[in-house]
Amino acid sequence: MSGFEAEGERLRREVEDAVRRVLELVREHSSKLSEIERKVGLEKATPGLWELLKEVKGLRFEAREAFLKARGELFRVLRDFRDRVREAALAEPRRRDELREVFDDLKDFFEDQFDGAEDSLEEFLERAEDVEDEIRERIRELKREVKKEVYAVGFGGPEAARIAVAKLPDIGKLVEESLSKAFSGASMIVSSVRLPRVDLDLIDALVEAGIFKSRNEGIAFFAHKGIEASKDWLLKAREKIEEIKRLQEETKKELERMLGEDETGPGRRRISLFP
Repeated sequence: MSGFEAEGERLRREVEDAVRRVLELVREHSSKLSEIERKVGLEKATPGLWELLKEVKGLRFEAREAFLKARGELFRVLRDFRDRVREAALAEPRRRDELREVFDDLKDFFEDQFDGAEDSLEEFLERAEDVEDEIRERIRELKREVKKEVYAVGFGGPEAARIAVAKLPDIGKLVEESLSKAFSGASMIVSSVRLPRVDLDLIDALVEAGIFKSRNEGIAFFAHKGIEASKDWLLKAREKIEEIKRLQEETKKELERMLGEDETGPGRRRISLFP
């Protein structure tokens, strides 16, 4: 066994150990998530539910960060191994095919192992998001119950029955900011994304050619290009959203007017908290 083959075997074991640790963490967090799900149904106060929501968010963050850190560290090791293999192939052209095969086998192993770990992670993250939605719905239920109790003892009226208007984003402003900032020093946020293998191979080829410094930079570039190309569609979406916001405001005012008339109608006396 050549030196590179022996090192390749060592790196395989490192990859297996890293993936095993990530999967163990995901399993531990899955167990904690099951315990949180049990508590959600028993919790009767919103402060306790907010704490559970915070805990779920923490589990999601830890699992994702552990995966990204393990993959990032080993990817750098793999890249260093690739560079040394290339140098050896240039020094010994007769071994080029042999050395390339050693690296390709290690690369395939690396991708297979982390793809499997990523599938398990995504499954956990999706389940955690479902639990977060369940907690938020439980919080809304408790708030509705409190409003009903307040209304029942005579403290109701338009203020107690105020209709919440959805906080819709200003699409036009977001588009303008996105297209103006582009890659000119705008703050970057890490977000996991799943791409078809052919697309990822293309981005990797561009990285190899020196077009991009990293795979992340390439993905960010094409994501922004997609937004830029969809500007007209996004601006049309803004018009629809503004129309929805206008209808919401009109509905809110009409309901508050109706509730106000009902509270002060014939034979009824409006009850106030203040003299």
